[in-house]
Amino acid sequence: MNIGPDGVGTPETGLAVTVPGADEGIQEQQRQESLLIAGALQKAIFNSANFSSIATDEQGVIQIFNVGAERMLGYAAAEVVNLITPADISDPQELIVRAKALSVELETPIAPGFEALVFKASRGIEDIYELTYIRKDGSRFPAVVSVTALRDDQNSIIGYLLIGTDNTIRKQMEAEQTLLGQRLRDHQFYTRSLFEANMDALMTTDPAGIITDVNQQMASLTGCTRDELIGAPFKNYFTDPARAEDAIRLVLTKKKVTNYELTARDRDGKETVVSYNATTFYDRDRRLQGVFAAARDITERKLAEKQILNLALHDSLTRLPNRRLLTERLGQTMAAGKRSGRFSALMFLDLDNFKPLNDTHGHYVGDLLLIEVARRITSCVRGVDVVARFGGDEFVVILSELGLNKDPSTKQLLVVAEKLRATLDKPYVLTWQQEGKPPVTVEHHSTASIGAVLFQDNDSSQDDVLKWADSAMYQAKEAGGNQIRLHEGPSA
Repeated sequence: MNIGPDGVGTPETGLAVTVPGADEGIQEQQRQESLLIAGALQKAIFNSANFSSIATDEQGVIQIFNVGAERMLGYAAAEVVNLITPADISDPQELIVRAKALSVELETPIAPGFEALVFKASRGIEDIYELTYIRKDGSRFPAVVSVTALRDDQNSIIGYLLIGTDNTIRKQMEAEQTLLGQRLRDHQFYTRSLFEANMDALMTTDPAGIITDVNQQMASLTGCTRDELIGAPFKNYFTDPARAEDAIRLVLTKKKVTNYELTARDRDGKETVVSYNATTFYDRDRRLQGVFAAARDITERKLAEKQILNLALHDSLTRLPNRRLLTERLGQTMAAGKRSGRFSALMFLDLDNFKPLNDTHGHYVGDLLLIEVARRITSCVRGVDVVARFGGDEFVVILSELGLNKDPSTKQLLVVAEKLRATLDKPYVLTWQQEGKPPVTVEHHSTASIGAVLFQDNDSSQDDVLKWADSAMYQAKEAGGNQIRLHEGPSA
């Protein structure tokens, strides 16, 4: 047997001999090293400045106050260890609220002090909560606290460990997010209020013309609810869908459209003329989102325009076309005659014995006579013919599209002229009443002198036709009135 350097003999074969206790020594050494490392880690964690570690005895009196607790709360460990509980550095009102809530939750009375901080942990319930800590200088900060009950080998509670992190930044972020969210909601509310308060019917569509949003005015205009309109084609709510679709294409091409007239139709068939004004809109990356449009009800405006035009083209007393409209209608009649080759005629009428009525009874009674004359003349002609007040007691009648031959057309003209003469030859009974006085009735006889001219496809002007008819009328008046005279000459 050989003796090795450690004094342990080995067989001469050179094989190692296991000595009892050698491995245990190595394992013990490794265990001690692990404990040292673990202890160092525990010490580093416990003394971390990033969170507070507060350990108490079973009564809640602070036993350990780490570096993080000192930094967060402003106390030195010596100022709190064995002197106060964590409840003494917590918001008292929050402790009261927490105690009440836990009492209800766990169905047992809980005191609003240290017990409220550790009660759940003492029952083996995981407990992490938010709490406001109060620093030494009186300032406050929100913290998230995790509580663990510390137990001995017999599982008896020997204290509590409260680990807290400063929650100020997260709370600030939450507050900022809440404020931002509120501002966004306020902005959305404000925008929606403007959208709804607008007097126009507002809508948005996607580029394909599908409605994506509307206001109440649009709902009223169409007789549909907002839910019914969203997702429906814009063109469906107008009398001319093709024109409405063109409006979308036009704004997509030009980026903006103004005063484009459309006629909206609601579900009951009511039609409303609107002025369509629209523009494209985009997201923040300038990607096209669709069309924003406003439809303003212009029905009253169109009616007013019609009334203004009517007043401009019609005599205010008799409501017959005035000289301006007569000129337009005569031009149309002459143009139509050139196309068709048919004859047309114009009659110039001047009342006989009109001035004495005005002189005796005043212009108001004279106006009553003119209104009745206008009614009688209109009753004697076709709807396609034109009756106009030329001025004063002068009237003009245009008979259009009589015939292709002169003689039959002349006979037609004379038949109508005689009908007019006979009708206007009948007595007039005019009644009027002044305020506070009984009605007054006047009977008056007034005839008409009528000059007529036949015209066809020729080079005559409107002035020529009117001049010839006027000349014939004067011939009738010079013959004693209540006469018809036909102009013969180049007009026919």
